[in-house]
Amino acid sequence: MKHISGRAFSPREIPLLALSVGDDQAETVSLLPATDGEECTVISLVPSTSSTVAAVDVSSLRIGETETGVLIAIRGAIVWKANRGYQYLRCGPLTFHLGFGIGDGWSPDQSVFLTGRVFTERAISRLRNALERWIQRQICVSSDNAIVLFDGSLTAGTPDNPTAPLARILKSARERGSVVMAISKDTKLCAFGKRITSLVSATRAPCLLDVDRVVSKQFKSHPVRLAGHVYVAKLAGDGFAFRLDVDREVSQDASVAALNQLIASDGVMQGYPETLRLAHIFSTFTANEVIALQRFLALEHGLRIAHRFSVRKSLFGPFGDWEAA
Repeated sequence: MKHISGRAFSPREIPLLALSVGDDQAETVSLLPATDGEECTVISLVPSTSSTVAAVDVSSLRIGETETGVLIAIRGAIVWKANRGYQYLRCGPLTFHLGFGIGDGWSPDQSVFLTGRVFTERAISRLRNALERWIQRQICVSSDNAIVLFDGSLTAGTPDNPTAPLARILKSARERGSVVMAISKDTKLCAFGKRITSLVSATRAPCLLDVDRVVSKQFKSHPVRLAGHVYVAKLAGDGFAFRLDVDREVSQDASVAALNQLIASDGVMQGYPETLRLAHIFSTFTANEVIALQRFLALEHGLRIAHRFSVRKSLFGPFGDWEAA
């Protein structure tokens, strides 16, 4: 940020009444459907004793552009429920200016040629991942006998998401008697010619479907590694089904016991844990917050707001707002 003091930037244009404008992280693994001939085990869930539930989520957002790079903001949120109340803590927003790089070049693993803008996208991903892993670790080393929920999945093994940090986080949780689970809002994993989440459409909730054996076979030659045992979870009768990863070093009996505690301790409206829903809400940037961040950066770093030049509007006036079909 110090290197761009006094310069101009083009703020991201957003609708004032937008509810949220966060950049969601989607699962990037797309694999071929598994073949028939496999069996998946359905496990019924029964609410049991209550337990502390903690959830972590992080979001990143482009808030403007300069001539040499992009301005981004990252924020993380922790929500935990103990006894009857919910509490939360936010980390951020943290703002960064990321240059477009020194030009085109090879990626760190020397496997693909990247442009400067693609380098920037990878830098944003790594910053977001670094903050998320740091918050996850702090929760796991400070919580005893808790259920810790992550957004996404327990997959790792890429340059932007290395395996070692996740392995250390899971180990820290196990040492304190906690169980780490990750819930994906969307998944591309398939089995028997269908999305895995569709396999429990006719199954009575709450239940788990163990699809780990079928899914693991699809990752044998893939750089991504599964640090979690893969299930499909349907936690509410009127809710959605989600991909659920549970720390692979935790036994299935302990995993089922933790799920029974989760549905007894936390709300699962529409099948999604309330703590994780709140963590997403508190980490996501609203339109008003983006405008406030843009104003803060202008005042704090002496940046001048320069509206984005549009060739279409310059050429066509009011007829240049619509892109050609």
